Amino acid sequence: MWLMVKAAGDIWLHNKQHEYEHSLTYHLLAIDVPKATEQTPQAVEQIFSAIAATHTPPKWFEKWFKGMATPKFSFEIVSLGGYVQFLIRTQSDFRDLVEAAVYAQYPDAQITEVEDYVDRISPEFDTEQYDLWGTEFIEQKPYAYPIKTYPEFEHELSREYKDTMASLLEVLGRIKPDEDVWLQLLLTPTDDTWKQHAQHDIAALIKGNHQSAGFFDYLFFKLPVEILDYIGEIILPLWGEIEDKKTIEQTAKDLTPGQKKVLEAMEHKISKVGLYTKFRLIYWGRRETFLKGRGVSAVLGAINQFNSLDRNGFRPSPKLTTKANYFLKQSRINHKQQSILRAYQQRNNHVGHGHGFILNTEELATLYHFPVVGVKAPLVKKSELKKAEPPFALPIWQPGFLRRTNEVGVTVAVDDYSAKNGPPGNLPFVD
Repeated sequence: MWLMVKAAGDIWLHNKQHEYEHSLTYHLLAIDVPKATEQTPQAVEQIFSAIAATHTPPKWFEKWFKGMATPKFSFEIVSLGGYVQFLIRTQSDFRDLVEAAVYAQYPDAQITEVEDYVDRISPEFDTEQYDLWGTEFIEQKPYAYPIKTYPEFEHELSREYKDTMASLLEVLGRIKPDEDVWLQLLLTPTDDTWKQHAQHDIAALIKGNHQSAGFFDYLFFKLPVEILDYIGEIILPLWGEIEDKKTIEQTAKDLTPGQKKVLEAMEHKISKVGLYTKFRLIYWGRRETFLKGRGVSAVLGAINQFNSLDRNGFRPSPKLTTKANYFLKQSRINHKQQSILRAYQQRNNHVGHGHGFILNTEELATLYHFPVVGVKAPLVKKSELKKAEPPFALPIWQPGFLRRTNEVGVTVAVDDYSAKNGPPGNLPFVD
């Protein structure tokens, strides 16, 4: 009975949220930064911090009867036939916030609203002429474990930053004219409750339990131990609790240098703002040029640089990747292609693995930032013009401000623009 009620409630909420989503207006903004920008990924980290401030959970009535939800933002890097562009998709209510956050860090950037590129291919595309590979990335460990971030890509002595965008942009620039690669970071701001869950993983690391137990392991192994511990705490006096705390403290001191380094990285992660993240990849093109080695393996190789064996990393979801084995192979692949493409095109943060996993602002800035000086990817769109403020002492026109001398030698005020002198009479022109 309870399951039926829950299922009915989920269907009701899904329909209401679908209606609310279609009532919103979204803008797709193309971001072009100057070629000579010296900003590091830390500047983009401030942009993500501004985005995180939009977390406004709806009230009960707004959620269940209006379908309102926390706003979402999509940060995307696309290669459209080899032409690389950085994009941000936002609701109209937060467009000014996004533009202000970008201009605050990149005053000379150019922001332009563009048409949505996802309509370049339909979910019901002709499978005889086109092929598509897509996936949704998941993390290899619980999200309390961080990935490699941009401070780790700086040389220890020279402090020179080896831009992680260089390899990815080089791959995207090699895409052929009749194929595309799309990368999407769909972000949903959240509160700090995720840090409480991360604290459990930190405690598990200190105690020596590095991996989260599965359901059956918890039911048959961990749960009985917890029950016995609970009974022991009731029977034993306070001395037992004190000894237990001492044991945990001693275990923390006995961590190996590698474990201490991981522990410091986990604590550093929860010290910053986090956002729910869904990380998707789409590669499609005509069958005669479609090559997974160029559009899939090369991109996955560029993403692997953020993986760390002792901490965390990304891998394609086995359930949400366009591949299948054994019976009805092609029909199952076609169904997965359509599902993943629709989820990407709709920027849906419910389809797949829920809202995704938590990445903090430093991790997000590592994955998505504008190339720094020295990155030579040729087809990345960048701002060509440099903006400048007007002179400080520039006069402002007002009635009576302009003056001239009339025919009888009297100085009079000119209150309209028509009194301005015309162009010189000998100005050359092209007939």
